[in-house]
This record gives sequence, C-alpha cells and structure tokens, in this order.
Amino acid sequence: MVTSRDVIRQYRDARRRSFILFIVATLIVVAVSVYSLSISRIDLSMAQVLGIIWDDITGDVPDRFDDYAAWWTHQVVVNDNVPRTIAGICVGAILSICGAAMQSITRNPLTDPYTIGISSAALLGVTVAVVCQVSVVPFVGGDAAMMVNAFLFSLIPSVVIVLISSFKRTGSTMMILVGIALMYVFNAITTFIKFNADDEDVAEIYEWSLGTLAGVEWSGVILLIAAAVCILVVMMLMADRINVVCTGDNPAMALGEDPVRVKVACFILMSMATAVAVCYTGTIGFVGLVGPHLARLFVGNDNRLLIPLSFILGAMMVVGSDCIVRMLPAVLPVGVVTSLIGSPVFLYFLYRMRKGRCW
Repeated sequence: MVTSRDVIRQYRDARRRSFILFIVATLIVVAVSVYSLSISRIDLSMAQVLGIIWDDITGDVPDRFDDYAAWWTHQVVVNDNVPRTIAGICVGAILSICGAAMQSITRNPLTDPYTIGISSAALLGVTVAVVCQVSVVPFVGGDAAMMVNAFLFSLIPSVVIVLISSFKRTGSTMMILVGIALMYVFNAITTFIKFNADDEDVAEIYEWSLGTLAGVEWSGVILLIAAAVCILVVMMLMADRINVVCTGDNPAMALGEDPVRVKVACFILMSMATAVAVCYTGTIGFVGLVGPHLARLFVGNDNRLLIPLSFILGAMMVVGSDCIVRMLPAVLPVGVVTSLIGSPVFLYFLYRMRKGRCW
C-alpha cells in the first residue's frame, strides 16, 4: 500500500534528480561554449583564449601598429568567436523554449516555432530586400534592410492569427492550419520573386535560409540576449497557465483559465522572440522541434521544468553544432548540421509515438 509518506519521498527524489540534471546540463553547455571560443581560423589554446578575454575585460588591448598579430588574434576571439557563441546559446534557447511552449499549448508534438509560418515570412522579407532592394523601413539598406524586413515580415503570421482569434474563437488546430496556409503563401511569393533574380541574389537568399551564426555582431548579440531572457522569464511565469491549457479547453475553462487568451498571448510572445532570432541567424531547423522532446524525456510534461531544460538543451544543440561547423574544412551553415543531427532524432521520436511510448 502506497502511503502519503511514500508519495512525498518519491516527489522529493524526482525533484532532486531534476536539480542534478539541470546542474549537469548547465555545466555541459558552459564547457562546450568555452571550448567553442578556441575553434577559429587560427590555432588557439584555451589558455590563450581566456587570457585574451581577460585582457579585454581589463582594457589591456594590443595596439594594432605595435603588435599586429596580437591585435588580430584579439579581434578574432572578442569580435568573432565570443559573439558567435553567445548568439548560438541565445538562438538555441529561444527556439527550444518556443517549441516547448507551442507543443504544450497545441498538444501537438509535431509543432515548432516555424510551424505558424514565421520562417517563411522572414525569408520573404529577406528576398524582398535582396532582390527588390526594398526595405519596409525607409532609408535602411544593406544587411540592416534584410534584418528589418525579416523581423517585420515574421510578425505577420502572429498578427493574422490574433485578428482571426478576435473575430472567432479559434482552437489550437485552427491556429496551426492558418500558419501552414500562410507558410505556403509566403513560399509561393518567395519562389516567384527568386525566379527572375540574379544568381548572386539567389545564393545569398539560399545561404540565409539554411541558418548561420557567422555574421552575428555585438549589436545583434545584445538583442538576442534580451529576447532569450525575456522569453524565458515570461514563459516561466506562464508555465502554470500553460499546464492548465494542456488539459484541454473545457477543463481549462472549468479551472477558471481562458485557453484562447493564453494561446494568443503565447503565440505573440513566441513570434516576437523567434523573429529576433531569425532576423540575425536565418532559419536553424529542428532545434525547436527536437530540443523540447529531449527535455520531455527527462522531466516530463510539466512546463515549470520543461521550459528551463529546453532552454539548456536548445543552447547545447546549436553551440555544439556550430563547433562541428567550425572544425570542418568546408564552410557550412549551422542549420545544415542541426538538421542532420535533428532528423534521425526526430525519426526516433516518431517511432516512440507509434509504439505509444511518447506523449
């Protein structure tokens, strides 16, 4: 016979295991991130990298004219490797958190932040900027126009979903179907524009669509950090509400929660955070789909634990994939590696679902 004391002990053991898991996963992310700082186009040891970062913190920066080699090494570490690693952590965290929340509120394990058409809309914005030389914001050109267009266009799906939800009570399935319909529309328009574009423009658009961390600068890192911290804090504050919505619309209303309001609020927040990530790095696939599933294997469906662990595992996936990209002799976008790693993992989860052992 199971007593209340046994239940309490099992609960405490589960919480202790979760705490240990969080510590171990965090240490792994930190170790991989620190190691990634030494992987670059020049040979660097970890001692050199840590010394360069410390010198930059203390203001002891080599002069370009006195010691050009030291100055160049400093630039590679501080202005290339460090922003790239931080961007990988933030983008992976954003995509994985949004994927976990979206899978929970839709009760669909096959959804991710790109399902509602965010990536397709952003790609259309980039295509308009590259091929048509048109920026949504006047007097903005070049790479800035691409980022601005990608961000503003990626907000269109969430605006459409909010408008539809305001006129008619919309369920999770309808929201996803609207996003899929918009995705096909955006893809069709993008294909039409690229059909008459120059080869150089098509190549630039294609590279952006695969996802890369190579061009991220400190100005972008600041916004990515802000987006990652905000989505983590807000989703943790909404974790209990998301757990209630997971039970279904009728049970949620019986418990005093408005499921449509929670879903719309989550869609808006996830769209904005994903838009920030996409406009700087392009489409990095499978992170928002696989990261939450990996977290769910360890902590279950409780979003109070699922969301922070998804944060850690998503960061681990992107930074680890970027380490592989940097070590390869050929230049590959990080989105290619995440897709190569995520595809077999996703097939494994589909197999588990078929056997009735997942969700």
